[in-house]
Amino acid sequence: MDRKSETKRLILYLVFVFSLTWVIFFAYILSGNIWAADGEISTMDQFVCLGMLCPALAALLTRYVTREGFAVTGKNSMLLGISFKDKKWLYFVLAMFLPWLYIELGNALTLIISPNAFDISKPELLELADNERAIIYIQPIAAIVSGMVASFAAFGEESGWRGYMMPKMIKLWGVRKAVIIGGILWGIWHWPLTYVGHNFGTGYFGYPYTGFAAMCVMCVFMGILLTYVTCKSGSIWPAVILHAVNNASPSVLQFFINYKKVDGWRSDSVVLFLISFLPMMVIGGVIFFTGKISDRLI
Repeated sequence: MDRKSETKRLILYLVFVFSLTWVIFFAYILSGNIWAADGEISTMDQFVCLGMLCPALAALLTRYVTREGFAVTGKNSMLLGISFKDKKWLYFVLAMFLPWLYIELGNALTLIISPNAFDISKPELLELADNERAIIYIQPIAAIVSGMVASFAAFGEESGWRGYMMPKMIKLWGVRKAVIIGGILWGIWHWPLTYVGHNFGTGYFGYPYTGFAAMCVMCVFMGILLTYVTCKSGSIWPAVILHAVNNASPSVLQFFINYKKVDGWRSDSVVLFLISFLPMMVIGGVIFFTGKISDRLI
């Protein structure tokens, strides 16, 4: 392996991905936009979501400029192949259901720490279920299915981060250093949106710096899971599925949490975020420290 060439390719990719994405993000910010706390998506919010496709575009541009080629499978490929041999199908199944597990556990942990937040009569709950609560209990399956079907943003990110950046970093530094450095960079990439309130809002303690730090922590541990299923399957598709299902938030308990009843230090949005994703971070930590994650990509 030519380390000098791989380093140049990695740097070029990072220049492309940050430049392309941050042009969109900063156009959004300089237009005076703030990410809506009520969850409503405006036209400008939809525009900024195009930034999620930039990692894929950056990977394609880097491959074109460096003449790496566009192999679909095999060594130095885009890892787009799908194989169910040698029990690789297990990682596709894991990618579908693991987010449900850790998100449900995270919501359970939130209720354990803040039992007063448990509320079976939330107006949002009744509106969502249209007065038929049975709908709530199949929401996780619906979220998994919708996440897999509507996974364009997740594909845009994963084909760049796990499909291009991580293989380069793993070759240069090994997988353990790669997931830490890569996760921090992935977190920094989100910072402009974190600044305008995505994920945490703007009213939390230490804004925006604690939000910046929390985003990097989350991305490191999430990156471990995404890299794990990519390395084990030899394909980016399990990472795409896991990322998309995670974003769809499959959970029953989420509809019984009234965040207005969470008080004290626990009500801080960054604290709530870290508590809810603590099970995910524990799973990622176990994979990392037990050496389950592999340097091999294919």
